[in-house]
Amino acid sequence: MIGYFVPTLLLILAIVFVIFFEGRKLEEDALFDWRSGFGPMGFEALVATLVLMWFVPGGILLIGPVMLLLSALSPAGRLAWTEFKRPRILVSVCLVLMVVAGGFTPTSSPTSPSEWGEPLFTENPNAPFYPAGEQYTWLMLPESGGIDVEIVQSLSLRLPYQYGPLGAESSAFMLASLLDMEQGRLNQAVELLDQELSAFRLDVDEMKLEPMLVESTHRYSSTEASVDQVVSVRMYELRSLSIGANEDGVKVGEILCLGASNWGGELDVLVIVRPIGHPGLSNDRFAESLVFDWLSA
Repeated sequence: MIGYFVPTLLLILAIVFVIFFEGRKLEEDALFDWRSGFGPMGFEALVATLVLMWFVPGGILLIGPVMLLLSALSPAGRLAWTEFKRPRILVSVCLVLMVVAGGFTPTSSPTSPSEWGEPLFTENPNAPFYPAGEQYTWLMLPESGGIDVEIVQSLSLRLPYQYGPLGAESSAFMLASLLDMEQGRLNQAVELLDQELSAFRLDVDEMKLEPMLVESTHRYSSTEASVDQVVSVRMYELRSLSIGANEDGVKVGEILCLGASNWGGELDVLVIVRPIGHPGLSNDRFAESLVFDWLSA
């Protein structure tokens, strides 16, 4: 439970450091006034930032620019920055450093439904080292053989910029696409898929994810599984650039991604990779049976 508050404690530590550091610069008998030392409403703005990171979608990515914009638009704000430039710049730099450091805070173990058995892998050497995260991978094989194979990955990821669940899934998916962070975690699934397919070979270095135009949320409801939840979803075409002559590659499968955020800056993600021709792509697009297991766990 304490892990939920580690990122916030790091930000508080940054403020304490600046107050201590600035106090040492004063005369021996003087003390740094932590209430007014950052200028009018400066300390209050710091406290508001810490609180809002638990409730505002996007966290510091939205709060930081808004705070700076409000200061720039206000004549009193610009004057305060001129007079209290040193402590404000110092605390801003320290806050950024602590937000980045918070991304290394370990996460909880990924959701692991008992119905799936033991995961095939409990780590992914190709995953990016930042932000912190854990990943379990299962290979779901049909009893009768065929192309009904599914690679399922359950992840627990750290969101260093936001500590509340509101809108966390959307911001995480957007940043992952902008920074191309999906590819490293995808390689393990592609290698497994390549081992199970016989019709063609897949090269992990020649794969491309193409976003599909589908609804951004889906309601999973089952009285049997005691699940009724609206979940953020993203779907991608898995394209091989090494097959065929088309520069857009050839579609070899589909990927379904779901996100469920938690308090404390953690995001649970479910990834389901299915090859082209899998019957579920037409009659169970949102992999409801697997998702019910995941959500109920």
